Amino acid sequence: MTLISSVGALYKVVKTTMQQKGIFLSVVISFLTINPVTHAIQARSDKEQPQTVVSGTAVQSVVPVQAQSPVGSSSNSQGASASSSTFNPLGPNVMCSFLPRDFLECKEPIDHRNNETARKEKGYGCLHFGGSFYEDVEHTKVQCTVYTDIDCYGARTFFRDGVPCVRYTDHYFVTTLIYSMLLGFLGMDRFCLGQTGTAVGKLLTMGGVGVWWIIDVILLITNNLLPEDGSNWNPYV
Repeated sequence: MTLISSVGALYKVVKTTMQQKGIFLSVVISFLTINPVTHAIQARSDKEQPQTVVSGTAVQSVVPVQAQSPVGSSSNSQGASASSSTFNPLGPNVMCSFLPRDFLECKEPIDHRNNETARKEKGYGCLHFGGSFYEDVEHTKVQCTVYTDIDCYGARTFFRDGVPCVRYTDHYFVTTLIYSMLLGFLGMDRFCLGQTGTAVGKLLTMGGVGVWWIIDVILLITNNLLPEDGSNWNPYV
């Protein structure tokens, strides 16, 4: 019995030792297999990502730039130089045409005054201004120039499309409505809107004996009586 117990204990010791050696060999093989792959991935990642240079307290990002061909080379080298100077979406400058309106100096839309022929010849412009609803407002393109102290990529003068044909003058809705309610029988509301002819007629008839006076107040409230020059109500007070 003692011999059998000794053999059993020895068998357990040998079995445990073999299992430990197997686990150790598996760990070593896994480390030797994964380590080169990890180094290769890290090297590729370091090569593709921009390097960071620390200068004093400032940290600068250094992006690799392709070398450009010297001036006066062959046509192939000129083509390569042109391609290397194309717009880089990850660069510090954005396209000039993508800048918001606050960074641009844009001209006012051209007023063709319902002249369809002039608009076709020019290619852009407004036939009429104003409109109470979006569907009633025309849209055109205007020439814009980037301010001199703004850095961007591309042409600094370009056309921007989708500009509404809307302009504002000195016509205020609240002021005109007060004139219409208090002095409408004298035609003051239509004088303010630039409708001189109807304003004189309203003045001579004393507001159409009160009927025209009331009608103009209703037309103003329903937004059916607008400035003669086609401008919108000025929203700035």
